[in-house]
Amino acid sequence: MEFAYRPDLDLFTARWLSLTQAATTQAEYDLLLQAPEALGTPHWLLDVRRRPIITLESARWVTGEWLPRAAALLSPARLRVAFLVAPVRAETLRDDPTLRAVMEAAYAPGHAFDLRTFTDEGAAVAWLLGRLG
Repeated sequence: MEFAYRPDLDLFTARWLSLTQAATTQAEYDLLLQAPEALGTPHWLLDVRRRPIITLESARWVTGEWLPRAAALLSPARLRVAFLVAPVRAETLRDDPTLRAVMEAAYAPGHAFDLRTFTDEGAAVAWLLGRLG
């Protein structure tokens, strides 16, 4: 995993550079919460295009446990997280009714964070910076 911070955009990026095991998901995400680059900005781009297909268990953990913890670390700033996903993963999130329900609940207002998924990095960055609704 590689971390980067772009001060010109006030943007933290984490990229998974190789395939990893689904079993390592929680440990890898917890590393993000310790990264100084991440804790300096509320705009996070997580490039998970090389991650395995998401499981229902990991989707629930990320949206229900990890994202609220991340948002609390950045409070009072509002955390905005854009997941950059491979097209096949976007299709799975859209077509699997259980995964779609988990994600729609996480996208809904009322959380201490904003979350969206993208297959295009430019659109993800534009959304993070408030240039895209």
